[in-house]
Amino acid sequence: MDLLLYAPEYRPNMSSMIRSAEFFGFKRIYIYDQNSLLTPPDNKKGRANMEHMARVWTAGAVNHIEIIILEDPIDFLQNYAGRKVGTLVNEQAQHLNDFSWQAEDLILFGSEKDGLPEEVIQSLDATVYIPSFGHTDCLNVAVSFGIVVEKAMQHHQR
Repeated sequence: MDLLLYAPEYRPNMSSMIRSAEFFGFKRIYIYDQNSLLTPPDNKKGRANMEHMARVWTAGAVNHIEIIILEDPIDFLQNYAGRKVGTLVNEQAQHLNDFSWQAEDLILFGSEKDGLPEEVIQSLDATVYIPSFGHTDCLNVAVSFGIVVEKAMQHHQR
């Protein structure tokens, strides 16, 4: 199983997702960094601060997981051998509890504001959603990430 963060917008959320991925045993995570969150500043002090904050925000997970930056996510998706499973805030997707995960799945998480773009959604083999029981229509992306990844790992390890 693999994970892809598509255009995360906030470093703290991205860091939490990297931390969760490593916590659940993933050895790598793909990131389409459209917003340059992983681009180090030009000055030495800024780079050092960014490296320090990355270690702090991920509780050291960045030292134990490979972060693969994608330049062309559409090309990557077209060539990915397994199923591409997108997470959506849409009840037309399959309920997370009813989904059957496969070892070769790539789980995609969209940006905080826009989710996954239509061109990515069109390339997916399946979509899942987390049902809401309250009045709030969606969760923070890092919280959703943890729920989906834990559910996928739980199902996969049966």
